[in-house]
Amino acid sequence: MLEFKRFTNGLLGANTYLVWDRDSREAAVIDAGNPPEPAEVFAKEHGLSVKYIILTHAHYDHVLYLEDFLAAFPGAVSAIHPEDDKIMDDPRLNCSMLFGSEEKFPHCFLMLEEGDELKLGETVLKILHTPGHTEGGICILAEGMLFSGDTLFYDSFGRMDLGRGDVKKMANSLGRLFELPGETVVYPGHGTRTTIAREKQENPFLYMY
Repeated sequence: MLEFKRFTNGLLGANTYLVWDRDSREAAVIDAGNPPEPAEVFAKEHGLSVKYIILTHAHYDHVLYLEDFLAAFPGAVSAIHPEDDKIMDDPRLNCSMLFGSEEKFPHCFLMLEEGDELKLGETVLKILHTPGHTEGGICILAEGMLFSGDTLFYDSFGRMDLGRGDVKKMANSLGRLFELPGETVVYPGHGTRTTIAREKQENPFLYMY
């Protein structure tokens, strides 16, 4: 059974999720936009072993603390879609230039493609490739929960004007997500949770594009 803890004291209120299999205590971090210390303390207190640092996409506010997370959890490997791995060291496309910086981030170790599965004990994290906000954006689906990065938010969706965004691809990605069971709970890269049923009815993308 999958459990998780949300951390949200980072840049632009980006969410970092620590997810784990309750029985095996194997864990993964989803997005690295928050300082790692709270997650590190929580993991130690709860006996969690972090295997992966998964990036839903390569924008600055989600990768800012990647190297710190890798130092905090030296047994973990970084993971991302290959299309976004390409922009980790590009300050324009990783958007660090928008924050007055020109940071380059290390390329990830593990490349994630559509349909890939990562196991935490008996829990399976399924990778969905959902381009639109970025070319290599992904969502992570597990046990009726969707960690949606910056593809889908509560009453909103990822902006498409940052380098490699694409309206048509976003429409296709959201269409795929809206086919998931309505009771699927969505945990986005910013803001509070929602459900597929709510967004399928209320999301403004449906009326804007």
